[in-house]
Amino acid sequence: MNFKVTNKLTLANNTKRLDILAPAIAKKVKPGQFVSIVIGEGDERIPLTVIDQDLKKGTITIIFKEAGDSTKKLGELSINDDIQTILGPLGRPSTIEKVGRIVCITSGIGTAQILPICRALKNVGNKVVGIVGARTRRSMMVEAQMRLTCDKLFCTTEDGSYERKGVVTDVLTEVLERNEVNLIYCIGSAEMMEAVSQMSRDKKIKTIVHLNPIMVDCMGMCGSCRVKVDGKYVLGCIDGPEFDGHLVDFKDYKIRLNAFEETEEWRKHRLQPKTKTNETKTFKRFLSGILRN
Repeated sequence: MNFKVTNKLTLANNTKRLDILAPAIAKKVKPGQFVSIVIGEGDERIPLTVIDQDLKKGTITIIFKEAGDSTKKLGELSINDDIQTILGPLGRPSTIEKVGRIVCITSGIGTAQILPICRALKNVGNKVVGIVGARTRRSMMVEAQMRLTCDKLFCTTEDGSYERKGVVTDVLTEVLERNEVNLIYCIGSAEMMEAVSQMSRDKKIKTIVHLNPIMVDCMGMCGSCRVKVDGKYVLGCIDGPEFDGHLVDFKDYKIRLNAFEETEEWRKHRLQPKTKTNETKTFKRFLSGILRN
């Protein structure tokens, strides 16, 4: 079956929101899970977190930044356009339980990804403190929804154009000094999640990080999304995307994220006219380069 785009919004800085008709996924998806999207025949898989679902309409909502050719093509879709394949829900859902005061800290597109998790944590009785960051005020997204969800929300911008100038870890330092925190949930860059995990480790606060490793098939067969946790390799697509931040090997994680450049090189190579044999060899070299690390 094809999946129809039912609504489209431009949020900020080439960031788009799409509502897509996918009733079976809408019924099953839980906070923290994602879907794998193939726009049309021969297109690459795009793994994207499900931000919301509407059971009455049978739709799911995704928010994404147009960062490459595949996401740009996705962003060019119009209302009533069809998407060939959406596979999901994928990944393990977030662990939602009442533990007390929870800090949900994120930046950039991660703010959209963390929103459904904040809602779920709030709904079971937690006090949710949100810390969100963006480069500029114009790039701050889903702020209104976060304010409705969180008991307290802190916003930071790198250029100081909105609320507080700085980065999210500056605010986290102050929150941890003034409050007892029972859990930290973090989505963002590898550097930010590593810094947050180090801060919380020193204070012995459990920290969950939401990793976004490179995925090719999104079903655990290619191994490209392997991440090192507690000294062992696990798969981000089926064992994650949530992991204990104190156990993640962020050095290894950052090395694997850099493989994105190889992915783009292979993608560009694939688009050039050549034999199927050479294309297959190129893809195998790309995968072997990841698996060696």
